[in-house]
Amino acid sequence: MGDGDAPPISMIDPSLREALILFGLFKLSPRQKAVLTLTLRYENKISASSMAKIANEEFNIPLSSFWFALRDLRRLKLIEFGDGTPIKLTEAGKMIAQALSGVRWWERE
Repeated sequence: MGDGDAPPISMIDPSLREALILFGLFKLSPRQKAVLTLTLRYENKISASSMAKIANEEFNIPLSSFWFALRDLRRLKLIEFGDGTPIKLTEAGKMIAQALSGVRWWERE
């Protein structure tokens, strides 16, 4: 770990991990949650462009809305993608996506 690097999520205080998960459950939009859930399923397998088509088919997310949600998640440092490389979750994104996969989040809205 370099001087400016954050510690791995596994080393962060449990209450901060819990706060991160609660942020994902209650503050992310339904579209952002759908994108995180799909990313967990297809991580390191497909590009963001391919996932946009799947999001449209499975969640009826318009392509433009998908790209807005994807960019927001990248700004939040929850996902990484670009230049045709497979989309992947950051450690924080994976933690939130795993929590979302065990919750019927679409019924909470």
